[in-house]
Amino acid sequence: MRLIVAVGARANVVKVAPLLPALSSAGIEVQIAFAGGRQDALDCGAGCVSVFGVGMPAPTWYLDCGSGTSATVTGVAMQSFERLFEIERPDAVLVCGDVNATFAAAISAAKAGLSVIHLEAGLRCGDLSASNEINRVLISRVAAMHLTPTELAMENLEDEGIDPERIHFVGNTVAEQALRELDEALPPDDPPRFADREYVLAAFHRPDHLDNDTWLAGVLGGLARSRLPVVMPDSDRFVAAAARARMTIPGRAITSGAVPHLDMLRLIRGAAAVLTDAGGVQEEACVLCTPCVTVRGCTEHVATLGSGANVLVEPDAAAIETTVTAAIASRRQWAQPARWDKAVSDRVMRALRRGIIPLR
Repeated sequence: MRLIVAVGARANVVKVAPLLPALSSAGIEVQIAFAGGRQDALDCGAGCVSVFGVGMPAPTWYLDCGSGTSATVTGVAMQSFERLFEIERPDAVLVCGDVNATFAAAISAAKAGLSVIHLEAGLRCGDLSASNEINRVLISRVAAMHLTPTELAMENLEDEGIDPERIHFVGNTVAEQALRELDEALPPDDPPRFADREYVLAAFHRPDHLDNDTWLAGVLGGLARSRLPVVMPDSDRFVAAAARARMTIPGRAITSGAVPHLDMLRLIRGAAAVLTDAGGVQEEACVLCTPCVTVRGCTEHVATLGSGANVLVEPDAAAIETTVTAAIASRRQWAQPARWDKAVSDRVMRALRRGIIPLR
């Protein structure tokens, strides 16, 4: 079997990282099509690269789809993937998550008559005004195999009329990567910069939020009310958004550029609480037993809400202050969602061995 894995963004690298070795070990010929450029990946030698501090085999193709509006990124990515699939004709294309490049790869593969495997399938927030929700729903319409991270995601697909034979409840590769990366990591060379439970970690990445001045003002007001220092790694876009809106970053907020994924995991694990709008951070906080407050009206990661690991809050300064204070005081104990463990890749391999049912 020859498989092209489409990696649409650096968050996708985290999702596929634990799966790629398992695919190769099973004798599947895997090639990676990376929507970014060569400058986004650090060459580690021996046919490997590091993206966001996460290692993976070097991509065969760097598509360099660039940035811009949703339509621009999707259009450029669709053209790139269309050309690639016309030439290469793999047995199947694996896509992951819900970013625009993932959507572009799935639609282009389906139009080329190729089987699409969707990793992290079936997640829904219920709000079709969210661009990623549109991507999630439409990818499900063209996928031949759906690999779901939760039981609810499996039920969502069945409710939408997807043949249950195409759906496989495998678990969450984001959780698998976090658990493996932390377990296998050596102790840091330098002592931690921040004492455990003595800071709040904040991570905001969604462009539709950063471009919304009302949302931004509410979040900045909430940060200003924090009783603990607020550590904000990978906050360049957040800082730029505040500057554009002529708003001030609170003095207790410690901003920085992107950090390696392992450092981010350590920061999440050591935080008193996490404040975010990012999907992957919600998942990682859940599996690392750090209470999370998500500044959104809804989330596709419903399993984190059901477990008690995560709570939603509106972008209101007083509401954020109250909710974060409650999160800090919480017991940090909850049952992990089913199959958020180190065996996710093994279950994916079992699903692939059962075979892909082509769409007709």
